[in-house]
Amino acid sequence: MDAINRDQIIFPGIVYDDQDPMMLGRLRVIPETKDYSSIIKAVTDWNEEQDIWSSKDPIVFLPLLPFYVSQVPKKNEYVHIIYQDKNFPFQNQFYIQGPFSSPMTTPFENYQGAKKFLSAGDRIKQGISIKNLNGTYRNINSYGIFPEPGDNSLLGRGTADVIVKENEVLIRAGKTKELSKDGFPIENPFRSFLQLSNFTQTKVLGEPQTETKLQEIVKVVKKMVIWNIDNLDNSQDVFNGTVGLYNVLPTSDIVNTQNFKPNTITKLSVGTNYTGPLEEFKFTSSSFDDAVYLINKFVTGLFEGYLEITGYTINNQQNFSNDSFPFIVTPSKLTYETGIKFSNSTTVNDVTELGNYVRFYSKITLSPGKVTRGFFLVSENKNGKPLIGPQSKIKTETFTPAEFTPSSITYGVLGAQRVYLLSQDSTGPKGQISLQKTLYGIPQDKFIGDEKSLSNITYPSVRGDELLILLRKIFSFVKGHVHSIATVPPIPVAAGNGQTTTEIDQILADAENSILNQNIRIN
Repeated sequence: MDAINRDQIIFPGIVYDDQDPMMLGRLRVIPETKDYSSIIKAVTDWNEEQDIWSSKDPIVFLPLLPFYVSQVPKKNEYVHIIYQDKNFPFQNQFYIQGPFSSPMTTPFENYQGAKKFLSAGDRIKQGISIKNLNGTYRNINSYGIFPEPGDNSLLGRGTADVIVKENEVLIRAGKTKELSKDGFPIENPFRSFLQLSNFTQTKVLGEPQTETKLQEIVKVVKKMVIWNIDNLDNSQDVFNGTVGLYNVLPTSDIVNTQNFKPNTITKLSVGTNYTGPLEEFKFTSSSFDDAVYLINKFVTGLFEGYLEITGYTINNQQNFSNDSFPFIVTPSKLTYETGIKFSNSTTVNDVTELGNYVRFYSKITLSPGKVTRGFFLVSENKNGKPLIGPQSKIKTETFTPAEFTPSSITYGVLGAQRVYLLSQDSTGPKGQISLQKTLYGIPQDKFIGDEKSLSNITYPSVRGDELLILLRKIFSFVKGHVHSIATVPPIPVAAGNGQTTTEIDQILADAENSILNQNIRIN
């Protein structure tokens, strides 16, 4: 050691070899500041073939973790190395697993990449983070793949782990389909797992109940009738303006009836919410009554499917049809903002504009008997009568109330796409299962293959309730069956209870799938 690192207690190293012939988790590690050849040259009578992993080997490091916790890094990964006495390196030297730059790199982390969060890692590109700074997941489908703070765990290099929570243990394989440093890990719903849970409360279901409530019918708004008064400040009862029909854009903020709110008018913007006009009337020097008549006639024409005004007749089935529902009648944004503007510098013209705006707003309607005026939604033409505003329907729902009692209950769940329950001592009609040479796990070719594979030598499990249904129907037929003549088969419909042999035959025809579960197998 030199003066530069005299106070250092942990040193960086790179794994040179991880194949300990003693299987004690030892590693051959090269300290970052040295190279293999210079270390080996200092060993007297070194034999590269015979002396590695021996007491002469200067780069053998023992795991600092106890033997009962096996965590052996891979070749070319980073490890922390520790000397019992750093003044005497190559004697009593230990290692512990180095850091990772991301949980997605745990299958293998290159030596340099592992330095990302060390002082030497400032220039190393950071991988994607799984969570936001506020603790929420950037992709909700990543939740649960890695242990949460407060839980204990034993993580594998890939998609397998053991999670120990306060009242639950999970043993999982295939929790995600892949780990990639360039993408978010995604939950694999088809994982295999063993879950042992203790719930401190028991959920007790009550009697089913029925609830009736109104549910709003949400429809896409297709059209808009926009009425506009150019000169609200005029006090001579002579008005200029327009009334037109417009298409609502699918990207609009008012695209459905649920968004029909008072602030809709302030959001109106050509090119953002609607396009058009499909049809438009302009009026000049019209009296208040004539302008109101024209606007209301236009709205009525859209509702009824045709428009006819003295001197101007339209019968346009494309624009004036049932395809127009639901539609909105609204003042233009300019008319609305001009009519309601008031400030500390309110003028006589402002008062005139407000008065004229209120007059028009209170008179523009589809039906004289309707309270809604000026700005309203027409949902439907129902037998010639307008349905104004968002509509609702009666919805009846059945639910089962539940309460929790302070009594604990435990659950055990074994789940996978294919589940096998095997007994080495059981001998079925297909023979006895041999699990020799599977101590470190059953390989896939043992599940699917020749006639001795697990898929061929096991049996599907039985769905008990489905089997009981079949047995009851068979017994029902046996109790009630009759013969027209004693020597001929029974009549296919049982007397008294009406049970038929046809129904029993139909159940038996699909018994391999309905009564048997082919994916849960036993021997």
